[in-house]
Amino acid sequence: MQNEQDIKESAETEEFKNRFSDLLEGDSATSTEALLFASPQPLSDREIGRIVGCDRRKVGAIIEELNQKYVEWGRSFRIEKFGGRYRFFTLPEFDRYISRLAEIPRPVKLSRAALEVLSIIAYKQPVFRSEIERIRGVNPDGVVRTLLEKGLIDVHGRSDGPGRPLLYGTTRDFLEFFGISDLSELPDPGIAADRAGDKKLVMRRPPEESEFTALADETE
Repeated sequence: MQNEQDIKESAETEEFKNRFSDLLEGDSATSTEALLFASPQPLSDREIGRIVGCDRRKVGAIIEELNQKYVEWGRSFRIEKFGGRYRFFTLPEFDRYISRLAEIPRPVKLSRAALEVLSIIAYKQPVFRSEIERIRGVNPDGVVRTLLEKGLIDVHGRSDGPGRPLLYGTTRDFLEFFGISDLSELPDPGIAADRAGDKKLVMRRPPEESEFTALADETE
């Protein structure tokens, strides 16, 4: 028969094994959560088990444990399995909020040509179309139309010259797009490119025509 000391040591060893097992299971749960959160694609139990380092047959229990915690904590999402793969899903009662994401404008992306025209308008405003064309040497109609649609420029009246052409200038959205509060924060095109992003620079003069392309390169 085992003596009392042996029984005590055996019990302590078993307790240690149980605690270590619980620790591994807890680590597998948080690792699985992190994995599903970071993965751009749904994952199968085989993939989760291989990456996390646990038996694939335990993945279902791990997911169930995580979902139970989400219920207890009042979270707005769960992990669900569709087509043999797991991923996060929000609860149906939050659909009305998530649908509003479609109403948020997406980030504006500008081509080189758009940046060149925008640079001319920003420094020369108010400026009319033929002046933009004279500086760039290219018909700007399509680019101007795009900038109008994106809300970065607007019509600022008409010129007093022949035909009274439309005058264009930048908008509040233009300031927000480039992260400045007013036009005085535009970089001086005469300053080196490595300093052009400094928000504290103050525009001292309009740029020369040859500098518009360089300014567009710095902005891009």
